[in-house]
Amino acid sequence: MSWQEVTPVIGGTAGTMKRLVRYRVSKKFGAAVTVPASVMTACGWKAGERLNLSLGGGEHAGKLRLASRAAGVLTLRKNKGDETFQVNLGRVPGLPDREVDRVVVEHDATSGVLVITLPQHALAVPVPVKPAGPTVAPPPGSKVNVIDKVVGAGPQPRSYAPQSGVRGG
Repeated sequence: MSWQEVTPVIGGTAGTMKRLVRYRVSKKFGAAVTVPASVMTACGWKAGERLNLSLGGGEHAGKLRLASRAAGVLTLRKNKGDETFQVNLGRVPGLPDREVDRVVVEHDATSGVLVITLPQHALAVPVPVKPAGPTVAPPPGSKVNVIDKVVGAGPQPRSYAPQSGVRGG
């Protein structure tokens, strides 16, 4: 194992965060991407730019692509108080519908296109399918309750827990 000496940066990181592309998802507003002015310049974008969103598949799985289009459905807006811009993506099929904290993401900015690589925790996780267990046939000569098979096993017994009658208790 080797050691590498580093010089820590002392002071606030507010200026650093303004230079990074960030992604977040909130339950109320959906997904959003924050873009700094330096990336805007690399893409050739300006405030009010119309963009289209594409989701990557196959070799581009886990990536978002924002491309400048005259008839784009998304609008790039300037944030108040700093030199960053935001694109509200809303609720997008294929992206998670749960909260994702603001996270700095890898990006590739070229002329008119911004490709964002989402981290693993920010991707939609498919619901695991429970495998069907093996079916067991009743032993030969035993009786089978046909009504339980058709209607179901009937109501489950209730649990009667004592209640105080006071709200919250």
